[in-house]
Amino acid sequence: MNLFQARAHFRSNLNKLYTVQECDYFFKMILSSALNIDPLAVALEPNRILTAEQHSSLNSIVADLLKEKPLQYILGEVSFRKLDLKVNPLVLIPRPETEELVGWILEDYGNQNRKIELIDMGTGSGCIALSLKQEQPSFNVHALDLNPSILDLVQQNAVRNKVEIHCIQGDMNELNQLKLKAEVMVSNPPYITPEEKNQMKNNVLHFEPHQALFVPQEDPMLFYRNLLEFAESNLTSNGRIYFEINPLFERELERLIFSFESYSITKRLDIFGKIRMVRLEKTAHDSGS
Repeated sequence: MNLFQARAHFRSNLNKLYTVQECDYFFKMILSSALNIDPLAVALEPNRILTAEQHSSLNSIVADLLKEKPLQYILGEVSFRKLDLKVNPLVLIPRPETEELVGWILEDYGNQNRKIELIDMGTGSGCIALSLKQEQPSFNVHALDLNPSILDLVQQNAVRNKVEIHCIQGDMNELNQLKLKAEVMVSNPPYITPEEKNQMKNNVLHFEPHQALFVPQEDPMLFYRNLLEFAESNLTSNGRIYFEINPLFERELERLIFSFESYSITKRLDIFGKIRMVRLEKTAHDSGS
């Protein structure tokens, strides 16, 4: 089978799940990442014959895609801003909205040349923590997660991208055990309620880690409350908190934040026009740390 035939075969197998544009994008990613073929070869060398090993790999990937397994998990890697990250089913696949959250923080701190303590709560793949350190070296970045295997992945991604951060094993439900003053706190915590499952795509619901997606139905503010309680003692007086949020609970989160009586709130829309990010700044009357 040559490259031209392989692409046609790929499209025809997946056309009930994906558009032609999506299929062609996936095919290029597979060529580059899994088959070690320059994607330009489809146009420049359409008659190039796949080896038996390449043909077998492609068939295996097609089988996984037909099960709606995310391509990022199949290939084991994903791009995020300037990073090349390893990912596996223990961690969420980084989203474009999270790139926007990182961009907002860099807008606010991009011109600083002093040391700034920053902590990323629930770091997952490390996409937020590593991007911030890579693009603003003045940040002294701490990345917290509960699972040691996830922190191992973060360290691998740090080495892969030549970025140095500090990994901390910690539970977001027991942050009172963590003593770490920071000027910037950022988190993309679990924020989807179980009743939203029927609106989710199979590739997310069946393959991405539920502990990183879902919050208890009866307490959708759980992790935000934990983080705000931690910030009471550990966010510096000039500090800021950045959250990625569930737009469905925007008002509820706002009420929670105001119950602490020490923050002003700024909101931002994501690329889809939904309120997805908030920035909290300590107000002048706050007498905290």
